[in-house]
Amino acid sequence: MDSTEYRIEALSGSFEAFGMVLDLLSRHPPFSDWPLSRLSKSIRTQLRQQRQLGALSSSNELIAYAGWTPTLQASAELWIEDRGPLKILERGHDAMAMTIVVSTRSSVTKALMRRARELNPEMRWFFKRSYGGQLRAPRKAVLFDRSQRSDDSTES
Repeated sequence: MDSTEYRIEALSGSFEAFGMVLDLLSRHPPFSDWPLSRLSKSIRTQLRQQRQLGALSSSNELIAYAGWTPTLQASAELWIEDRGPLKILERGHDAMAMTIVVSTRSSVTKALMRRARELNPEMRWFFKRSYGGQLRAPRKAVLFDRSQRSDDSTES
C-alpha cells in the first residue's frame, strides 16, 4: 500500500502520464529492447481505460507501473505457458492479465499487484515475469481472489 516513500494511484490518460510511463519502461529490460510501436499502443490503451496503476515517489517521480488487460482464463493459461497469444476482450472476460509491470523497487511491485487485485476482486489474475537478458528464468503466476478460493487451493 501507500507508504511515506511512495503513493499508488491510477495515472491519468494525459500525454504527461504517457511520457512518464514510456520513459520508465525505456530504462528497464525487457521493455528497453522493445520497439516503441509495440509498447505505445498498449500503454495508451491502459491509460485511457484506467487499467493501470503507477507508484510515484514523494518527489512525483514514476518509480513503478503496472498495466493489465481483460481476457479469458483459458486464453491467459495458454499465454503464461507460452502456448498461445493473449486474447484481449472488452466484454465477457473472466480474468485479467497483467501485461506490463516495471518497478525500480521490488517492494513496490507487490503493492501494485495487490492494489490492482483490490480494484477487480472478482477476477482471476495472470502475469509473466521476464528479466530481459538477465540469467534468471521467467516466472509465471496465477493469482486467485482469496475470498473465493477453497482451503485446498494454492497460489502459484
